[in-house]
Amino acid sequence: MGNTESSSGPYSGVPDDSSLSSPTAGLVSETESSVSSEDCYQDVQEETLMCSSLFTRKNDPLLLHSPQGKSTMKRSASSLSCYPSSAGVNECSPKSVMPRASSWTSFDEYSYTLEELNMHDGDLPTVESDLRPSQETGCRNFWVVTTASLPWMTGTAVNPLLRAAHLSKMNREYAHGVSTVTLVIPWLESPQDRVQIYGDAWGKKTREEQDAYIRTWLAERAGLPLEADLSQGGIQIQFYPARLHSGMNSIFPMGDSICSSIPAEKADVCFLEEPEHLNWYRAPGKDWWSSKFNHVVGIGHTNYKAYVREHFLLVGAPIVGTISSLMVRAYCHKLIKLSGVLQTYAPEKEVVMNVHGIRSEFLKETPGKQGIYFIGKLLWAKGFDKLIDLQTQYRKETGEYFEMDVIGSGPEELEIQRAFQGRSILEKPSGGGDFPKSRYEFRKHAIPATFAGRRDHAECRLYKIFVNASITEVLCTTTAEAIAMGKFVIVPAHPSNDFFVQFPNCLQYSSKKEFVTLLRYALTHDPEPLTPELKHLLTWEAATERCLEAAAISRRDAARLERIGKTKSDHYIAKMHYELGKGKKGDVIRKFLGGGPVSDQVHYETTLKSVSTERS
Repeated sequence: MGNTESSSGPYSGVPDDSSLSSPTAGLVSETESSVSSEDCYQDVQEETLMCSSLFTRKNDPLLLHSPQGKSTMKRSASSLSCYPSSAGVNECSPKSVMPRASSWTSFDEYSYTLEELNMHDGDLPTVESDLRPSQETGCRNFWVVTTASLPWMTGTAVNPLLRAAHLSKMNREYAHGVSTVTLVIPWLESPQDRVQIYGDAWGKKTREEQDAYIRTWLAERAGLPLEADLSQGGIQIQFYPARLHSGMNSIFPMGDSICSSIPAEKADVCFLEEPEHLNWYRAPGKDWWSSKFNHVVGIGHTNYKAYVREHFLLVGAPIVGTISSLMVRAYCHKLIKLSGVLQTYAPEKEVVMNVHGIRSEFLKETPGKQGIYFIGKLLWAKGFDKLIDLQTQYRKETGEYFEMDVIGSGPEELEIQRAFQGRSILEKPSGGGDFPKSRYEFRKHAIPATFAGRRDHAECRLYKIFVNASITEVLCTTTAEAIAMGKFVIVPAHPSNDFFVQFPNCLQYSSKKEFVTLLRYALTHDPEPLTPELKHLLTWEAATERCLEAAAISRRDAARLERIGKTKSDHYIAKMHYELGKGKKGDVIRKFLGGGPVSDQVHYETTLKSVSTERS
C-alpha cells in the first residue's frame, strides 16, 4: 500500500462513498510488483545454489548431487508460494499446509540425505508426535503447563485453559468418561502476591476456591460445561507452588515440584506454554520434560528479548535470547511460535503457526455498529505513542482528531490519559514530583478520547472500528475477537498481524498517511460479513487442528535430527542446566541472572523437605 495524497489535496472532512470505492483507492501500492507467481517459481528453479542449500551440503558424496536431486529441487520450488513482502519484493515461503519449518531452513547441516528424502513414510508423523485420537489407537494424555492462571485475565492464563478444554473435548469420544487432560497452573503461595495480581478479595482464598472459579468461568463464559466438570470427564487442574517477580510482573515456579509430581505412567504429551519462562529459574530436578514425556511441545507466547530491551538493559536482550534458546533446545521436541515476531530458538524444531482461537460468544456479528475504540492494557508498550501520532496525522489531513474510546486499565493509565488530553485537562495527582512523563502532555488541543475503564471485550459489540497501533504484540487476541464480531480492524503491517491479512475487514497500513486513508474508508463503508469458512478459522476447533498439525514431527525430520546428533546435544544442554542449577551455586547463579524473589530455589526445596520431615 502506498501513501500518495488525493489530487484534490488534503480532505477537510470525511469523504463521501464516491471518493473511496476501496480501502486503497487512489493509492500507489508499495507492494505491487511486476513479478508474477510464475516468474517467482521460475526464479527459484533457476537459483540452483539457493535450492541446493535447502537440501544439500556441497562436496558431500552421500548427499544430493544427482538427476534425482534436480527433480527434488523442482519439487521444492513448486512447494513454494509467492507473496508480497512488506518491503515490496515478492518472496517465496513454504505453504502452510505442511508446517515443517525444519525442512525449509537454509542451514546446510539440516539438509536431507537421499535416503531420508526417499522414505516412503517420511511425511507421516512419528508415533510419539501423532496427537490425534482414533478408534484404533485411542487418545493421548495431555498435560498443559502454563505460567499464569485465572482470575488474572492474561493471555498465558486464558489461552492454555481453553487449549486444555478443547483437547479434552477432542478426546471425549474416545476417553469413555475418563479425564485425559490436566491443566497445570501456578499457586501463588504469598497472600500479597495474590492480592497484587488477582485483587484484594484473593488474599485469603484457597486453591479449592481458585479451582472452582476457573471451572465456573470455563462453563459459563467459555460455554464448555462438560470440560469444566471433572465428574463428566472434564479437565483436571493441578497447582504448583509459585511466586511473583514484581520487577518482571511475572510468575515463576518454585522448586522442582512440577515434573516430579507427575506420575511417570501418565506422562505422555506435554504442552509447555512459554517453555523458556517456565525453566529460566526453575530448580532442575532429575526429571526432565523431554525425557519424562513422550512428546513435549513448547508454545512461544512472549517476545522476551524485546521486553528486556525496552524495560531493562540493552545488553540483557542477547543474554535472555541465548538462555531462552537453550531452554527450548533442552526441553522441547517441537516449538510452535505464534508469529514470526519471536526470536529463532532452534531452527530444526520450530514452526510459526497461530494455534489460538477465540470464544464462541465473539462469533456473533452485530449489525449497525458505529464508533472507534481500542481495548487492552494501558501501557505505552501497547503503541499509544504511535496512536497519538496517527491522531496528529489525521488532524493534519482533515482538520480534526477522530473521536475514540480507550477501554482498559493499567499502571500507566494516568500518564497516557494526560498525553491524550493534556496536563491542564486533568487534576494533578496528590503528592509531589508531578513531572511530565511525555512530551504529549503539553498539547494545546485535547484529543477527544474517552477513557472508559475496564470492560470485557464481548461487551463492546456496538463499535464499528477497532484500532490497534501496537507492534510489540506476538499475536493480539483482541484483534481476532474484533474481526470475529464483524468490525473493521486497522492495524500496522507487521509480522504479528500476518495471520489476519486473510480477513477482508482487516485493513493494514504501512504509513501514517495510509492509516488516514484506511480509517476514512472504514468510516464510510460497512464491514463485509464473514463467510463460514473465515469464521471457522477463528474458532478454537480450528486452532486445535492447527496445533496438532504443527506439533507433529515427520519421520523424515526425526531421522535427520538423529543423524546430525541434535537429540544428543539437546540432552547435554539439559544435563548442563541441571548441574548449574543444583546446590547453593545454583541459587547464586539465579540471583546473578535477576531471579530476585525466585532465586533461592534450592533453599526453598531444602526448607520444604525439612518441614515435611518434621510433620511426619
